[in-house]
Amino acid sequence: MLRKISLFISAVLVLNILLTGCYDSMEIDSEVYALVLGIDKGVNNKIILSIQYSTYKSSGGGSSEESGKNGEDSQSSSNKISDTNIQTIEAPSILEGIDMLGMAVSRRISLMHTKMIVFSEEIAKEGVGNYIAPIVRYRETRKTMHVAIVKGKAEEFINENKTNIGDSLAKAIELLTTQSKNTGFFPEARFTSFYRGIMSSYESAVAIHGGINNFDKLPKGNHSSTSPLIVDTGFLPDELPRKGVTKREFVGTAVFRGDKLAGALNSNETRYYLLLLGKYKRGIITIDDREKPGNEIAVDIRLGRHPMIKCRFENGNPVIDVNLKIESEIESINSRINYESIDNLDSLDSQIKDYLQSGLNKLIEKTQKELKADIFGFGHKVAGYFPTIQEWEQYNWPSHYPYAKVNLTVDVSIRRTGLLIYSSPFKAWEDKTEEKEGKK
Repeated sequence: MLRKISLFISAVLVLNILLTGCYDSMEIDSEVYALVLGIDKGVNNKIILSIQYSTYKSSGGGSSEESGKNGEDSQSSSNKISDTNIQTIEAPSILEGIDMLGMAVSRRISLMHTKMIVFSEEIAKEGVGNYIAPIVRYRETRKTMHVAIVKGKAEEFINENKTNIGDSLAKAIELLTTQSKNTGFFPEARFTSFYRGIMSSYESAVAIHGGINNFDKLPKGNHSSTSPLIVDTGFLPDELPRKGVTKREFVGTAVFRGDKLAGALNSNETRYYLLLLGKYKRGIITIDDREKPGNEIAVDIRLGRHPMIKCRFENGNPVIDVNLKIESEIESINSRINYESIDNLDSLDSQIKDYLQSGLNKLIEKTQKELKADIFGFGHKVAGYFPTIQEWEQYNWPSHYPYAKVNLTVDVSIRRTGLLIYSSPFKAWEDKTEEKEGKK
């Protein structure tokens, strides 16, 4: 008995020594953490891989002179962006390309903190499945990173991926992607949902659409005193009429059919998409006042509840009924019409409803006729009518979605009027100086 106890204690002691070992430990500063991966089509090999990684320095790693003294990897000033460096290499695969960069980078490159993976449109049109597969299997990658499809080359996009506020690019990327919740102009596309979408028989995948703005879309010349009011203008990357510090931008949604890029939604269509998906948080829209055309009304809209979606079959064809309940808050009424009054409130409700219903119906038609991709996940509702998964997959929902009938009902309620409860016209003061002087 005593011998068994001694053997047990000895075994526990040996296990304690073995289990507390750190044979595979790695110090934090022994690795560099890739923040962004960029995938372009290769010339002599399959891909061109670009990696943007942190340098553990607060502002781009100091001068090239200091980098040379410390024996660190030197780069041109154009590639020194905030607290990061960029490395690009041609390789047969993403993972081997990362290992190949170990011949140039003084630390092992880790994907444990990667925030985003960026594909060029050229690769996305041919199919991203072969590039996604190894990332799904690889132990280090976080499945919460974002997926973006960019116009032009991913390498050029990453070279323009700078932070204009603060020194930390990692923080800037996190905050930039959360802008989707504040505006709804692009989706919050995570790697897990994207991979599920390209593999799914129920829905189609979407990704963030991005690009580089060359600041050449802002109109030049004298301002017109009769500038027209243009509302419901949707933009794609490189179409925003703006100037600024950073050229890279996220605008709209990249839509996939299977693992291939089928097309894109502009910024306004993306808002309608998020509304139907139930993921729209808030955002301000501008409509042209029906009572006084040329005067804008700005309202802040949000979902009153999650969209109610029901499905049925009529004569063998799927019919989808969608009910959207939207709440809004008045931000400005330039016509000064008192829409806050009970008598006029229904008129403003009707204007907002017509604006949204028209845009939503156009988006649904576009996904059916042009993109032929169910990005709303209606297939999850339709699948309930099939007793087995085999029968559902044989039905081939993507081929039937373009012919499904979608009935949309939109209810709009103004819940808040901002800090004003009454809109009154501005006083029109007449200059009677000449008249008074004439009487004298």
